[in-house]
Amino acid sequence: MMVLTMGCRVNQFESALLEEGGSARGYRLAHTGEQAELVVINTCSVTGESDRQARQLIRKAGRDHPGARIVVTGCYAQNAPEQAAALPGVDLVLGNGEKGQLWEWLDQLPGADGEHGHIRVGDVNDLTRVPERGLVDRFGERARAFLQVQDGCDRSCSYCVIPRLRGPSRSVLPERVVEQARRFLDAGYRELVVTGINLGAYGRDLPGDPSLATLARQLLEISTGWRLRISSLDPLDIDAGLVALLADCERICPHLHLSIQSGDDDVRRRMGRGRGRDAVLERIARVRTARPDLVLGADFIVGFPGESAAAFERSLELTTEAELALLHVFPYSVRSDTLAASWSQTLQVPGETIRARAARLRQAGLNQLEQVLRTRVGGREELLVESLESGRAVGKSAGFLPMRLVDAGREEWRGALVPVEVQGVDLQDHCLLATCRWQ
Repeated sequence: MMVLTMGCRVNQFESALLEEGGSARGYRLAHTGEQAELVVINTCSVTGESDRQARQLIRKAGRDHPGARIVVTGCYAQNAPEQAAALPGVDLVLGNGEKGQLWEWLDQLPGADGEHGHIRVGDVNDLTRVPERGLVDRFGERARAFLQVQDGCDRSCSYCVIPRLRGPSRSVLPERVVEQARRFLDAGYRELVVTGINLGAYGRDLPGDPSLATLARQLLEISTGWRLRISSLDPLDIDAGLVALLADCERICPHLHLSIQSGDDDVRRRMGRGRGRDAVLERIARVRTARPDLVLGADFIVGFPGESAAAFERSLELTTEAELALLHVFPYSVRSDTLAASWSQTLQVPGETIRARAARLRQAGLNQLEQVLRTRVGGREELLVESLESGRAVGKSAGFLPMRLVDAGREEWRGALVPVEVQGVDLQDHCLLATCRWQ
């Protein structure tokens, strides 16, 4: 079998669950270039471009694996099931609510249905909790493992369809999260990444209203010798508990990736992002005071309808003011069935302008990254080894800064935390250069 994954970290965790379920039923993961009997495609639908890429991937799977059963699931399947089912070679389309029962649905799959695959897609708004699916022992060949703790979203951003495709916010019970974390740690992973669709909403639907910070402290009590990273977060969800966690828990990675989207108050209001830039900067100031070595990344949407030149400049200014070093910049594209798509054409920003602004914002992020990298020279870090390149270890620091060892690398270091001393910066590759401190 083969599982192909698009999109977010939640999708990647869920794909690991599908692989684990397949192994339990006697399937073996196909090697690169090998013909698979079953191909599961876990799709994304965050943008119109994601939909196009999903269709492209499905068609390619049909060409590369003729005769294989093809199952399409994930957000594109939820959003356009009829369209997915009509693609050549597709046997079964499962929504996000049905994804966890893939094997049961596959067992019930009847024979060929003409030119269309069978559709099993329910209403995600009926979902009231994250199902207690099986636990995962391995997370593919990755150095770090993603730990899903939450699904769905209760927000109503004007550009986004994900709440409609994932359903309301639902949290995984803390004891279940801890049990999954133990599995990963027993398998040898030395970095776990807590992730969700709207991570800051964790616990609001659970008895006792446990917070994300409370859950993180429970996880850190399992054992020592590993580190915990918090995934993407709305800056307005940074509360006192999270600030305290960053201040007094060194094993929490000094890195946050923030869903900011715009630095302009009017654009943020029309996006449905809540409070304005001053509130964002205030939350950032809190966590920087708590953890001075914090590295911040951020998501931005460029060219949102009505974004003026002055509004874009405020996003640029926020990048510098907040020292945002790791940027994900998304050029706005019209997403059907959203409020933003219905606005007058007079509000649409020309494509050429969007591309130019995106390039400027990415360069501003690289400028900030270079400054952050330079501040690390001479210091000591801990490298999570992701791979070996030309015999030298490559990976990320606790602050998620790219790093390469200049003097060493061993095969057994993959996935290990290696103590290093930073010697310099490679500005072409935007990474730290370090030497190993192991004797």
